[in-house]
Amino acid sequence: MPNGRTHLLAVTAMATILAATAPAYADPEPGAQAQQNVPASAAPDTATEETIVVTGLRESLRRAVDIKRSADNIVDSIVADDIGKLPDQNIAEAIQRIPGVTISRDNGEGQFITVRGLGPAFSTALYNGRILATENQGREFSFDILPAELINRVDVSKTPTAAQVEGGIASTVDMYTARPFDFNGSKVSLSAQANYDKLRGQASPQASGLVSTTFGGSNFGVLAAFSYIDRKIEGRRIFTDGWEANQSLDTNKDGKADYTGVSLPTYVEWGVNRTNRKRLSGLATVQWKPSNALQVTLDGLYSKLDVNDDNKVFFVYGGPGDITAATVDSNKTVTSYTGIASGPTITNQVRPRLAKTYQTGLNVEWKPSTRLSGFIDLSWSKAQDDTGGNQAWFETNLATPSYSPAAVKFNIGGNGLPVYTGLGNILDTSNAKSGYLTFEGVSVEDEIYQINSRLKWQIEAGPLRALTAGINYSDRKKSRFSYKTPGEVQCALCGVSVPQSVFGQPAEATNFLGSGMFTSGFPTYSIRDLQAYLLSDAAINQTANPAATRAILAANGGGFGVALVPGNSGAAQERTIGGYVEASLGGHFGSHPWSGNIGVRVTRTKVTSTGFGQEILSITTPPGLDPIVNLSDPQPITARGDYTQVLPSANFKVDLFKDVVLQAAVAKTLTRATLSDLLLIRNINPRPRERAITDGNPGLKPMIGWNYDAALTWYLDRASFLSVAVFAKDLKDLSETVTSTVQILGLDFRRTRPENIGSRSYYGVEFSGQYTFTGLPAPLDGLGVQANISLVDPDATTYNLVGFYEKGPLQMRLAYNYRNAYRATDAGNRGQPVDVAAYGIWDASINYALNDHATVFAQGLNLFNEKTFQYSVYPERVITYETYGPRYALGVRVNF
Repeated sequence: MPNGRTHLLAVTAMATILAATAPAYADPEPGAQAQQNVPASAAPDTATEETIVVTGLRESLRRAVDIKRSADNIVDSIVADDIGKLPDQNIAEAIQRIPGVTISRDNGEGQFITVRGLGPAFSTALYNGRILATENQGREFSFDILPAELINRVDVSKTPTAAQVEGGIASTVDMYTARPFDFNGSKVSLSAQANYDKLRGQASPQASGLVSTTFGGSNFGVLAAFSYIDRKIEGRRIFTDGWEANQSLDTNKDGKADYTGVSLPTYVEWGVNRTNRKRLSGLATVQWKPSNALQVTLDGLYSKLDVNDDNKVFFVYGGPGDITAATVDSNKTVTSYTGIASGPTITNQVRPRLAKTYQTGLNVEWKPSTRLSGFIDLSWSKAQDDTGGNQAWFETNLATPSYSPAAVKFNIGGNGLPVYTGLGNILDTSNAKSGYLTFEGVSVEDEIYQINSRLKWQIEAGPLRALTAGINYSDRKKSRFSYKTPGEVQCALCGVSVPQSVFGQPAEATNFLGSGMFTSGFPTYSIRDLQAYLLSDAAINQTANPAATRAILAANGGGFGVALVPGNSGAAQERTIGGYVEASLGGHFGSHPWSGNIGVRVTRTKVTSTGFGQEILSITTPPGLDPIVNLSDPQPITARGDYTQVLPSANFKVDLFKDVVLQAAVAKTLTRATLSDLLLIRNINPRPRERAITDGNPGLKPMIGWNYDAALTWYLDRASFLSVAVFAKDLKDLSETVTSTVQILGLDFRRTRPENIGSRSYYGVEFSGQYTFTGLPAPLDGLGVQANISLVDPDATTYNLVGFYEKGPLQMRLAYNYRNAYRATDAGNRGQPVDVAAYGIWDASINYALNDHATVFAQGLNLFNEKTFQYSVYPERVITYETYGPRYALGVRVNF
């Protein structure tokens, strides 16, 4: 593993290589300047020198190759083959085609990315060069917030430059939108399609549009775009919430364990989740060029995503003490047993996601001469998720007349999925009783103010081509507000009889996901109907003390409403200021052109964390009794932290042979601690033998990574290449949750909070390429292929294969994406490991141009109904088995 001295030697060596010169120098080829993560209108790359409108898939591939080849740092890109037309319906699903990128899904749709084995928090997401606020509790960015129709290009930078805003140890992902000055004159693009999700069996609409025009001799331009989707989907899931490990079973109740150290599920759910995903997004951009030396760009973004889950669930609970017979396999997994603790339960679980994202920015570019240029960029971004108090769990126990606990049997079936039998007539709701209920949820707000600036001086003196310097400042505040129905209300009406009229149509669940569970459906109801009944006199009068029940409800506003949970709420404000200096270099080694950059970024961060908790005032020990911990009333608390980091980086590129390019890079990078860990949330348990303190840690240091990269690429033609890349990442100060013993006023407490203790190294190799078969005879000359495979130590393997055909008005594409099995965490559900099975998904699309202005298209995603599968250590220990089924689209796109 490289040490600190190795790091310095590596940077020094890279600097020496870049400073070396040959007798002759030549200007780098046009567009050879490295991509900078600044707004697209200010980025000095080939993408702003040509019209952004492209004419087909091959042209988009050529554009992506141009970006890859011209950048001094290692970059992979996805470029739309028409305005607002990325090759996939979702941004995350588009960039999963890039080597080393994998995604996780929400309701079957791509949401988060993992790059080179590092999770979502290790990649920085930029929107036109600016950090975009996120509605998540951490730093991870939800790519499904932004519709693909509004994005024209995505760059994934795998090696940083000093000019890039710090934060992405794994990668920096910059999403670019179109600007008015990208077009010559006016542009109109409209798209409409119908989406059909097979499991839901219902069509839903999607539409997008873009209008752009310029005035005043093309010195003033306006662009507006929108996207709307109202997608109706259905998911089906088997879920156990993990397995209880190291259990003992006394099946014959003789006081001696018949089995020890075994694992079994505490409960199993079978859920049918009908979901509506409605998203409305829009952007507007105004550009003004008052002179050849000055350009002003003002833009804004709005996106609103409402995901409304309505999950109808059949639920069975069983505990070790109720088992009268069992079988256990060689892995000590309980594969079958007889007897459970309670009858089958029906729950309605509502888990909405109500997200809004805003951004507005002003960018002023200044170029007084051919040598001097610069810009200043001011922006504001805000994201929020208003799900606090809108999530819900309502349950009823069926208590079917024919149910007998001793007759219930659990079995891991031949297909490896859990099945219960002997539950009685589960469609009989005549004995249904109300159970636990709660409204709950966490609302999040994230707000960022940013200032970025850059000044560049073209020098053209020997190997030194340019000097660039810049300053950036950001003020970011992440707040979390947790809400829940008060505890005394949650079971105030437990045991009340629920009339059959509350129940609606049974869920369609026969042979659930092929498990053999259910010979028909299971009962369902809506939270709205059950809530209305439980608040009626007929229900309240069934309780043991109706007057007391009414008093409890009245104290809570007359219902099941939520209250703020201060001990789980808080905010973290993060102010950063940084600056960088970067030298761009270039020349020739004999006949071999080379270029590169070397620079250093310095950043200082101050964190202020606020929360709500109790403090230990004193500890008293009465004679003969345990010590008594005296706590203050809940009160606001504040803590602070700060740090400074110096981040050197160097990138080098040389043409070893004609069209064969070697790139190498070394850099120190950081990813700041996830914002949820910085929150000052303090909970104290004063009970004897359970004394504990749980809190956040605003003093967390950033996670540091030293990155070493090399890539060798053979550019076969303008749209074809073969490439191999190797990388190593040496990480330290990873944050992990740590429990330690602390002494307060002479008494020991267990303190649990995140600490900087972890370190890890990642190594990997990526092979990628694409080829267009233009040399084949017609009509085969329309064929093309893209392929890549990424191997990351210790356990990440991904590959993509895309075949396409483009000839005349016809364009077809078939894509496959694969991710091998891997361990998501060592301590997940029930404290046990969570493993994810291998996953491979097929997508296809076909486009046919009716004329120069109109194209009809069809798409199919997850064509073969691939299912996600999570388990704990062994496949028979099922955690999640889920699918949202195939989805299809049929539509038309017009351009003028």
